[in-house]
Amino acid sequence: MKNLRSALLCILSLSTAACGGDPSDVSASEDLAALGSTEQHALPVPPPLSNYCPGTIPGTPYAIPTAPTPLSSIPTGTPLYPHSPYLLSAHTVIVTDPSNSGAFYAFGFDVRAHRIIFWVSGTNSEIRRFNTQLATDLTVQETSSGVDMGFTWGTSGQIGGPLIPLPGVHEGAWKVAYNNWYHLDAYLVSPPTGPLGLAQ
Repeated sequence: MKNLRSALLCILSLSTAACGGDPSDVSASEDLAALGSTEQHALPVPPPLSNYCPGTIPGTPYAIPTAPTPLSSIPTGTPLYPHSPYLLSAHTVIVTDPSNSGAFYAFGFDVRAHRIIFWVSGTNSEIRRFNTQLATDLTVQETSSGVDMGFTWGTSGQIGGPLIPLPGVHEGAWKVAYNNWYHLDAYLVSPPTGPLGLAQ
């Protein structure tokens, strides 16, 4: 429990610092320590954080498709992130389809290379298939030879939210993916220390 708590707090503190939030808004360390106990405690309410930091994100990658590819039209087992030494990162954003609450959009970005890899749509019943293929692709990429040691990956969002309205759903997804990559990259380069960090 402690490791998970520390990881979540680290992400919270990174997001607050990177977006110009006030670090004093983060709960006191004694409140946070209580989360690791076996007793029932009310969870502290985190400060509101922006989804992204305006002004720090480059424009949306070129060659965004005009519409998503239906997941049902892709044969089962086809990689979403095909293995390649040229794939530098794999950051996925999953959101509810803004025009259909029973469906989702999933965007796959190589954030480091500033390009989109896929934009698929599917029904909520297909999310398990999507997640299984995503996990397989990342395992193959990470365990194969010739992969850039700086390769990073992450997944954001959930079915039912965040809802990114049309038009501009791909711009919103790109901002979320870039922001998450930025925070992860900053953490890997210089892990925080102290009560909120993992490097203790």
